Amino acid sequence: MRIGVEQRTNQGNTGTQRRTKLRDSVSPWLILTFIFLLACITSACTTGNTDLPAKRVLFIGNSFTDYNGGVDQQLLRLAPNTVTSRISLGGFTLQDHWQTASTLDTISSGKWDVVVLQEQSQNSVTDYYNFYEYAQKLNLEIENSGAETILFMTWERPDSVQYGITTQKLYNAYTALGEQLGIKVAPVGLAFANALKERPDIKLYIDDGHPTSQGTYLAACVFYGLIYQESPAGNSYGADLSNEDKLFLQRIAAQTLGQ
Repeated sequence: MRIGVEQRTNQGNTGTQRRTKLRDSVSPWLILTFIFLLACITSACTTGNTDLPAKRVLFIGNSFTDYNGGVDQQLLRLAPNTVTSRISLGGFTLQDHWQTASTLDTISSGKWDVVVLQEQSQNSVTDYYNFYEYAQKLNLEIENSGAETILFMTWERPDSVQYGITTQKLYNAYTALGEQLGIKVAPVGLAFANALKERPDIKLYIDDGHPTSQGTYLAACVFYGLIYQESPAGNSYGADLSNEDKLFLQRIAAQTLGQ
């Protein structure tokens, strides 16, 4: 019996010694590196303005809303308390959304504080009455759900200027509709024009008009400023942009909104 006890005791001592050696072998530098990496991850997850109140924002549009992961996701990173979602089917007009039951069901769910409407990028100029008709119908659904409507003014496409679809005409169409319906307009297209006037080198869209990551970020900054009534200038989130581009686009968005 004594031999058995002795063997177990020796084995226990050996295990203790091994654990002691393992602890001793862990470098203090390894621990510090782990803490540093954890701090970096935590910091990355909390960029943006976390002091803003929570808002629930639904974007309804097409690929102009959907590109680069979605304007909604960029807004979420600028304002992490925001709850965002999007319905963004390629080429869709507001009429298409009106005729899609799932879009109407999502609006009427009552989950949203703000619903953003983005018309097909040419239709607001080429068929204003169609634009007006279906924006009005969707706006009534949005108001009945208890949410606020915001119109997403798109930008001048390089392949559509020849057809008279210019920044000025887009601005006129969205501003007129906003006044007729009594709803806000997010002047994203105007911000694009202001940015390109000051810095023609910055690429905000590709040849067919779809936004680059810079363009989507600028759009999100405009929505941030309009929805939260707070300037995006100085926001810590900058997507994958250079610091120069981030600060420039934040400033353009703020200036376009008069902030």
